[in-house]
Order: sequence, then structure tokens, then C-alpha cells
Amino acid sequence: MGGRNPGPGLPVAPDRPLGLLAGRRILLTVTGGVAAYKAAELARLMAKAGALVRVAMTEAARRFVAPLTFSSLTGQPVATGLWDRPGGLPAIPHVSWAEWAELLVTAPATADFLAKLAHGLADDLPSSLALAYGGPRLDAPAMNAGMFLNPATAANLATLRARGHRVLGSPEGPLACGTEGPGRMAEPGEIALEAARLISGGRLSGRRVVVTGGATREAWDDIRFLSNRSSGLMGRALAEAAWLMGAETLYLAGPAAAAPGPGLDGLSVARAETTADLLELAREALPGAWALLMNAAPADFAPETRARGKISKTGGDPPVLRLRRTPDILSSLSPLRGGTILVGFAAEEADLEARAADKLRRKGLDYVAADQAGGPESAFGSEAIALTLLSARGGRLPIGPGTKFRAAWELLSALASGWE
Repeated sequence: MGGRNPGPGLPVAPDRPLGLLAGRRILLTVTGGVAAYKAAELARLMAKAGALVRVAMTEAARRFVAPLTFSSLTGQPVATGLWDRPGGLPAIPHVSWAEWAELLVTAPATADFLAKLAHGLADDLPSSLALAYGGPRLDAPAMNAGMFLNPATAANLATLRARGHRVLGSPEGPLACGTEGPGRMAEPGEIALEAARLISGGRLSGRRVVVTGGATREAWDDIRFLSNRSSGLMGRALAEAAWLMGAETLYLAGPAAAAPGPGLDGLSVARAETTADLLELAREALPGAWALLMNAAPADFAPETRARGKISKTGGDPPVLRLRRTPDILSSLSPLRGGTILVGFAAEEADLEARAADKLRRKGLDYVAADQAGGPESAFGSEAIALTLLSARGGRLPIGPGTKFRAAWELLSALASGWE
């Protein structure tokens, strides 16, 4: 999960989203719910990303998962009682661990434990730790639907949010009690990403970022369409990086484009079938956006007419396909930009920088990122990419080669720093 320094004044860029957790000190509190088994996977994910994960467990949590499971997965000590000296540490955990941690994650957070947090009770190790700890907190509720919907629980959650806790939603679904409803714990991957977002520094907090990604489709008949090989992997990386930096993020994606997983509050996805659809969505999203990153690869041409049903291949000569141009999204949006930063992408086979600079001027952009479109170094469908970021003021910033997420992080870090 390593990274490298992308340039003077810019932070080290991680290779993957969870790479933001590398070297960070995380205290995971596990309380007594059936979802405690998911906490083991959460601990594994964060430790695999390079985080130092210490686990504090309630007595009830030990009835669901053994402490040895967590120490084996994290390689770190586990504490279960106020007077424990886990790993031979000399200090009392509820004091020393509260000072050690950079982030406190409670997963699962039962109704009982949430009530303790809201009312400042400290009658065991995890609740004492929570009261002594003064940094960012992330709570993942998990309980029966009736308990979750009880006004007392709602009031406790409201109190914790007002105090600055990041409280995750509880999705609906089948519960351990045999019923269905709200109260499920968020999935471990989502909780780990939320932890990465909380600990990343929030360089784009309070800003809204719009990202487009993937290929659009232009129908020829009800079965066939014109499109291209864009996978949406870079668009997804840009959307994830913007969200992890704290931005409210909207990802406008082609119908088959790779997209971030659902369940992340503040990161929404809308699908566009055609280039005209994508233009309309982008036009609606533009007002008030801090930046629009136009990474999508819209189909440049569409059939002049669309046949109904399926064109038969039997009998006679093959049909003639006449084409028309589709709307130019960036040229259409540039006059409407207001204060929004416009970033274009230029995928070219040759003369990358010259063609990218021409696109920058013609379309009235603030920045353009050039990448290889063909040959063995092509970024299409690949997990790796090398970019050259050009600015309207003459700046030039090489990015990569490396993973697409690392390139996205470096690009957004440059924008956030005001690089020109």
C-alpha cells in the first residue's frame, strides 16, 4: 500500500483507497452483537492496509468472537478488562490506548453501548476508553429493528452526531432475530473506507465534485450500439479519491462503467446511456460544483436513424450505417461554468501533449490530463496509468506511472493545492 511523493508541497499518494490507513493508529471497539463476526473482517482489512489496529472488547463481545481471533488478524494486543495489561504494556489501557489512537471505531455499536456513549457512562474498558478519547470517532450501529427504531435510540444517535461522531447508516435486510428491517451493521469494506475518509485530512471538505467516467452508447437498433473500450476505472478512481478527501461527490457514469460500491454517504452515482444523456446530467450538476472532472469517453458518433427491433442479417446486402456527431459536452458546458474548475482528459495515440494543449485551448478548460490511448501503454481497461497534467497558465505536471487511484489522488491534490 505504499505511495510516493507526487511533487513539492503535495502529500504522499496511496496506491489504493485503503492505503490511506497505512501506518495509522486505529482503536477498534467491539461490542456484544451477532455482527461482531464482521468486526473480525474489518480488523483484517484495516491491518492488511497497513494500519496498526488495537482491539478493545466488551464482555458480551467475547461470547461471539474470541480475543485470539483479533490478535491473530492484527498482530496487535487485545484488551477486554479495565485492569488488563495486554501485550505486557505497563500502562492502564483506558488511558494509554486513548492517547495512542488516531481514530476510534466502534463496530458493532449495540443499542446499549450507544446509550453509554450518549450519556457518558464508563463501567467497562470500552466505555472508559470512549470517555477518555478525544479524537475522531466512527460508529457502526447494529441491533434489532425495533431497538433501532425506538425513539430512545434515535435520540442517542442524534446526540452522538451533534458531538461530532460519524454515525453510519444501518441498512435494511434480514436480521439475526429472523425478521427484516433496519439495524444491520454496514459492511466491513464500507466501514474501512469511512475510516480512511475520516483520517485522510479532508482537503476537499465542504466542496462538491462532479466526475464523469466510462463509455456512453448510441443505439443502432434495439440490440446493437456504438461505443468504445473505456472501462470507467479512472473515473471510479477519481470519484473515490474526491470522496476520500471529504468532497460531496457525484459520479456520472456510462451504463457499463466501473463505479464505487453503494452505501457510502456523500458519494452518489447516476448512469447515462447516451452522450446527450450525459450532457444533460452534467449540465444539471454543474451549478455550485467546485470542479467537474470530465473523464468519460462519450461516443463521438451516433447512427442517423435508430431501427426498431433487431436488424436482420439474413438476405440482401449488409445495411449501410450513416453517422452523425454527438454533442460536445465540454464545449457545451464551458460557457455555463461560473466558478467551476473544468478538467478535461485527452486520450491520444501520438503527440499527446500537443493535442492535449490544443484541446485545453479549444474547449476553454482550466486543466487537461493527457494519457496514452493505444499500444502496449494504453490506459484503456488497465489498472495502471501515466498522465501529464497541463494547466491553462502553462503548468506541466507528470503523474505516474502507477495505479489509477494514485494518479487520481495526485491530480486532485494538485487541484486542491492551487497548482497552475
